[in-house]
Amino acid sequence: MITIEGIANVVSMIGTACGLFSRVPQVYKVYKTKSAGDLSSQTMAINITANSCFLFYTLVHQQWPIMLNCLSVITLESSLVIMKHKYGHMKKSSSQTSLVDMVPLDSDEL
Repeated sequence: MITIEGIANVVSMIGTACGLFSRVPQVYKVYKTKSAGDLSSQTMAINITANSCFLFYTLVHQQWPIMLNCLSVITLESSLVIMKHKYGHMKKSSSQTSLVDMVPLDSDEL
């Protein structure tokens, strides 16, 4: 028989799986492009803090699947912080390069 608790467990596992992999595309993109300038340091700090607090709660209440989710988010967010520090500045594409900056002006030529 299907119970509300059974449905809640399935929904919880789906949410845990989504949370587990939610930051993977961002980590992969930053790693591939070597560009992390647009990432918000404040958002990453809040996510790490929130999941660290929730991790403590899950440890006390022995909620192992959700604990795994918290650990994964903390790990992925921390890797983004490290990559932001390493790759912090945006690379300029050729369309963002100013043509005026490319030609040095010499005062004798004016």
